[in-house]
Amino acid sequence: MQTRRFFTLLWRVNALIILVVGPLASALLAAAGYLLLKDATRTRHIDDVASTALGDVRDSRAELGAFGPIHGSPLLRAPLTVQQTYALGSGSKEAGSVRNYRYVDPSRRSAHWLLPSMDSVILSSEALPSNEYESKTRQAVAYVDVTVSADSSGDDRLSASDAQQIAMSAPDGKGYRLLADKADRLLDARLLDRGRLFILHAKGKKLTAIELNARDLSSQVVSYELPASIR
Repeated sequence: MQTRRFFTLLWRVNALIILVVGPLASALLAAAGYLLLKDATRTRHIDDVASTALGDVRDSRAELGAFGPIHGSPLLRAPLTVQQTYALGSGSKEAGSVRNYRYVDPSRRSAHWLLPSMDSVILSSEALPSNEYESKTRQAVAYVDVTVSADSSGDDRLSASDAQQIAMSAPDGKGYRLLADKADRLLDARLLDRGRLFILHAKGKKLTAIELNARDLSSQVVSYELPASIR
């Protein structure tokens, strides 16, 4: 009799556990399935990647970033970033790229863009001389800009994998001048003695150096190839 009561009690306990755990397990499975589906179809974000889609763009919006000072100049400048959402399989992907820089001159109440259009992606724009390792901030003499304007890799995007253009501009964003077209990458840019700008870039197996007077945007450009051990 006691044995029968024990098994009856055990059966009721098991039934209660099944009654409670069953819906909970179903809810957990449903939640897991929902999260997997959401992950497969969600919009994926990429930060600090200079890339712009040329294919199926679902949404595009431009945002002007924070203005910062230009050392040795009363002007301010801010990057214009374009955020794009484009198709990626069953979901979508979002990437941002710097398309231009806006310069503001408070003393003259004026403003202007670095580039005449928003068709290029600016991979980098660095002031020379560099103040990264200096305890005392030095006045900027020029900016070296690296841009991409054509899809040379054929992946329907403008990114660092495409042919790059190397240019320079004055600290106030004027006098933009193209120095090298279809470079693979910028290797070095620095100021030498007497304000001489030295740029080293790679194109295929070749290393090419460029020199000019950084204080005179119209000065003659000297370009020459250097021996390279790239094989």
